[in-house]
Order: sequence, then C-alpha cells, then structure tokens
Amino acid sequence: MSDGAELQAQYGGHTAEQTAEAPAKDPAIVALEKELEAEREALAAAEIKRERDRRAAVLKEQIEETRRRRRDEEALAEAEAKYGPLGKKIEALQTIDRMVIVKAPEGIKARKWMDEHGERPTVQACRQLARLCVIHPPLPEYDQMIEERPAIVIATANAALKLAGLGGKELGGK
Repeated sequence: MSDGAELQAQYGGHTAEQTAEAPAKDPAIVALEKELEAEREALAAAEIKRERDRRAAVLKEQIEETRRRRRDEEALAEAEAKYGPLGKKIEALQTIDRMVIVKAPEGIKARKWMDEHGERPTVQACRQLARLCVIHPPLPEYDQMIEERPAIVIATANAALKLAGLGGKELGGK
C-alpha cells in the first residue's frame, strides 16, 4: 500500500488535509446558526409588515385629505351661492386641519364689537366675534379646532373684520 493509500485508510478515505478542512459540525453551532436564520426570517417579515402598514396608513391619510378637501370645496360653493363672492362677502381660511369659511359680521354688531374691544382685543373677544361669522365648519367642529389650535381664532376674527370693511389692518396692530 502506498503512503497516500495508508493515510486515506487511516482517515476514513480522506486525506489528513481534507479531514482538517471539514470538521464535524458542533451541535451548539448548528443550533445557533438555525436560531440566527430564524431571527433573520422574522426580521424580514417584520420589515415587510411595517412597510405594508406604513403604505396603508399613507393611503388612508390621502383618502381622508381628499375627502376633506372635497367637503371644503362643496361648503365653499354653497357659501358663495348663499352669501356672495369669495373676497367680498365671504373669506376662506386654509388651516392645517381644514378650511374655515367666514361671512362679514352684521354692520351694527361689527361696530359695537370694535367700539368695545378696539384694535387689541382679547382672545375671548376674538372668539366671540369669530363664532358669529363662521359658516363652515359647523360651530362644534370649529370650537374643537380652536381648542387644539388657538391661533385660528385670531385669523378668523381678522378675516371677519376685513369683510366688515376694516381692510388690510389686522388685530394686534400689525
């Protein structure tokens, strides 16, 4: 028998070099590799689910935004038909949440309000005037909007006073 044949016989048909290159897999290593593969699969599934959920949320938001804009445009058309043209009889304020449509306050009420509150009214006084003039959204929704975003009430009162003839002058001396 040659030296090579003896070595192959000694190492079960493999040379010593081949045996050193391919040691038997340690059961602990095999278990860790399987665990790693399972975790990678779970991670991929979680990433796919998160992306699907994000995409669904974006689409739902786009649907809601389009629905809101449609409702606002319908309300604006109704207000123009009922009260008169935009910029003369009504104003539309676009807020972060939705459109607010105001009409001019009645002349006597506007004069009385200006006499009582002047050019630096309180937020409560602006709210009082604004609520008289808001025609869209409904007042409970408007109240919720100004609860969450109080600055809307100032913009609403400014728009109402502009329609009453105050011109470009804004409340607060701006």
